[in-house]
Order: sequence, then structure tokens, then C-alpha cells
Amino acid sequence: MKQVTTGVNGLDKVLNGGFLRPSIVLIAGTAGTGKTTLVMQSIFNSAKNDEICMYITAISEPIAMINNFMSQFSFYNISLLAKGNVKYVPLDIDIIHKGSEAIIKEMEQNIEIIKPDRIVIDPVNVFAYGLDGESQRQFYYDFFTSMKGWNSLVLLTGEFAGEELIKSTLSYMVDGIIQISNEPFYEKNIRYLNVLKMRGQEIQGGKHSCKINKDGFMVFPRIHPIARKSVFNERISTGVKGLDKMTGGGFIRASSILISGSSGTGKTILGIQFIIDGLLKNEPGIIVSFEEDMEQIRENSKMFNWNLEEFENKNLLKIISPLEYDAYELALKIEETIDTIKAKRLLLDGTGRLQRMLPQYAQLPEYMGTVSSILKNKNITAVYTNETSNLTGATQITGMGISPFLDTVILLRYVEIKSEMRKAISVLKMKGSDHDKEIREIVITKNGAEIKLPFSEYSGLLSGNPIKIPSQAFVEAFKK
Repeated sequence: MKQVTTGVNGLDKVLNGGFLRPSIVLIAGTAGTGKTTLVMQSIFNSAKNDEICMYITAISEPIAMINNFMSQFSFYNISLLAKGNVKYVPLDIDIIHKGSEAIIKEMEQNIEIIKPDRIVIDPVNVFAYGLDGESQRQFYYDFFTSMKGWNSLVLLTGEFAGEELIKSTLSYMVDGIIQISNEPFYEKNIRYLNVLKMRGQEIQGGKHSCKINKDGFMVFPRIHPIARKSVFNERISTGVKGLDKMTGGGFIRASSILISGSSGTGKTILGIQFIIDGLLKNEPGIIVSFEEDMEQIRENSKMFNWNLEEFENKNLLKIISPLEYDAYELALKIEETIDTIKAKRLLLDGTGRLQRMLPQYAQLPEYMGTVSSILKNKNITAVYTNETSNLTGATQITGMGISPFLDTVILLRYVEIKSEMRKAISVLKMKGSDHDKEIREIVITKNGAEIKLPFSEYSGLLSGNPIKIPSQAFVEAFKK
């Protein structure tokens, strides 16, 4: 028995290496979930690696029509048909009407001639239509007895809903079951792939999001925390005048930093300033922004004399638009970009929007904890921003439960002093380091954010309603 690649992006990772050959795997799902696309991608990509593949179809579609549908995908290469690495074998309806013996005989005659490494039967349950329960079981028993002798990887597709699949005779006869579903999520549908069974293999169980694009069927395996290989004590500059002092000398390399505050307090500016500081030191960076599109980020940065395009052209900076991706696809895209540009710093601007990207089975705190773990393992110093709802008064750091998973938490607030709205910054926590406990003023200048002196004359700043400390009030009273 040999493990062979699936030929489907992301599926090898879910199966920890690929399919076993020989084995029989059922790809199950309702109409439109992508079963045919998945198996076609598997055989065409395998044929490119010199496997001989055979596609058996019982649907009365002309081969030209199948070619027309599949030609939209990048994996499809019609020359593989001419070369003989992919063979189409349509079963005539008359053979199907003759029953199991005729169907099996026709298939085995073709298998004897072609000698395929990989066989697709699309769909399999059409052979049993019209048969009663006992006749179906007998057909599948005879059919599977024959398939076991083919010494090939056999991929079957089948039209099954969830309950129907569980009760099907096929489900206990096959070696593996991959279920594809199409489920509503907010204003769209999301495909999920779930490996229900795979004999002799350790798999990543549970649902994995997937989609179909020009490259075919794509699977985005759920991410898992990674054990950290090393811990850093190195300090790196925040890029913000005064913030290095507040954080005891700068952020700790490969740590995670949350900047939380209401709209307009300067979260994005602090984050981009951190990225710019790295770029000026030839440390590549990544900006992932839910708050603004790429063009808006570039234009807004010019107000502070930060020319992001210059760094993008040097391949030192990559801006990712996350709205194109599913949450797990986004995590994989970030990993891929880190490896491509050798990134050292990352800004994820607007973590609150991630909740709408997550599948229903996933929770934001666990997702953020896992992403943070992966980035730490890659020695990435990551800044995350989060918008709070209250401009002043009592507030939660995030309201989403993600702050315990992050190393440093910085809070930005509006405070009203003498009928003027000013901005305050405080470092609430910093794992493994001492930090400034004072609440200081932060101002936005033409050069970015700057940290000023503490609001030492006032108390109650975090409530949004500061009052003069008693000693200061006493002094001012005697000035009148």
C-alpha cells in the first residue's frame, strides 16, 4: 500500500499526506457541491505526474460537454487525453439497464486494457437507481468485490444528503468518505469538506472550509497551535516617539500586541508607524486591513510622508485585502506571504471584522490564539487593532475575549478636559516585562503619533470624566 497525493490543494494536509493506493474513497454531497470538480482535478494533476487515470461516467453527457465545463480550470490539460494519461470511459445506458454483471464486466474490460493507477466513477449511485434495498446491497457487494481486485485508487462520487449517507450501504463498504456540503453563512454560502472516515490513516477531522476558483477545488485546513521553538528577549522599536519608553524599551521580538480604542484614537496610525519603522531598517512587513482598502491605506499614509508603494516595489511590504478570503484561507495567505518576503512584522487592522469571516463551528478567541501561536513560531512581531464602541466612559478591551491570548495590551481613550477632547494612551499589560503605569497624552502630528507627558494633574481618566486630583484642585482654588 502506497500513499499518493490527492492532487487537490490543501487536501493532502487534511489527510496527512494523501490517499492510500489501493483503496476506495467516496466523495459524497448534494448537487453543486463540487464533487466532479474535485475528482477531475485529482486525475488531471496526477496524470501530469505520469499516472494513468481513467474517468468512468454513467451520465449521458457528451465528452465534448465535459471538456467544455472542465476547460475553465487551470488544472485541465486536454493534451493529457491525447497522450493517453487520462481516459474517458462513458458507460452506455443499455449496459446499465442490463444490471450489475454487465456493468462490472464492461468496467473490467476497460481496466484490463488501460491498467489505470487512479479510477474515477462519477456518480456511483446511479447504478443502483430503481433497485430495492436488498438488490442494492447485493449490487454493491458484487461491485466492491470486483473493485478490491483492481489494485487502484478508486474515487467514487455520490449524491447523498447527510442522513442518507449514514444509512447507505456504500458508507461501510468504502475505505474512506469525504463529505462536501454547501451551507448558508450570513449573505452567502460556504463549502465545507469533512473527512468522515479514512481507514489506515490519521486525519485532521472536522469541517474544513473550501471553495472553487479558476484553479479548481481548494481546501483550507483548520489551523492548529504550534509549539514555540524559541523565546526572544530582544527589544524592537515601536516606531512611535515616547512609546518605546512606555513599553520598557520597545516591543519584545515575536510578541503579540493588541491596540484597542474607539474610532479615531490613532490605532491604525500606531500600527502603520510600527511597520514603517521596520521597513526603514530593512525588516519586511505585512499589512492586513479590514478597515480600509489598499488604495486608501496608501493615500492616507502619504499624509504622514510615508510612501508605502516605494517599499512594495522593493518587495519589503505586502498589503493584503482580507475580504477576498475565508478566515482559514487568510491565515494560509499570511503564512505564504511571510515565507515569500521573509516578513518580520505584521499589522492586522480591525480584528473585530474577523468574526464574520469565521465558520459557524469556530470561535474568534481560539482562532486568534492559534494565529498568534503560528506567528510567534515564525518570529513575527504582530500588532492587532480592535475598535471599541464607547467614545468615553466604561468600556471593555475588546468585548470578544481575545486579549488573554495576546502578550501586550495598549488602550487608547478619548478624555474630555476643559471642554476639549484629547486622546490618552496606557499600557495595560505586557507579559515578561515591566512597563509604564501612567496614562499619557497621545497626539497625531504631520509625522505620525507622538506620546506626550502624563495627565498627572487628573484622575479618573479611563472613565472618560477626569477630575483634578485633590492637591491640584486645592492649589487652583487659592489662585482665584
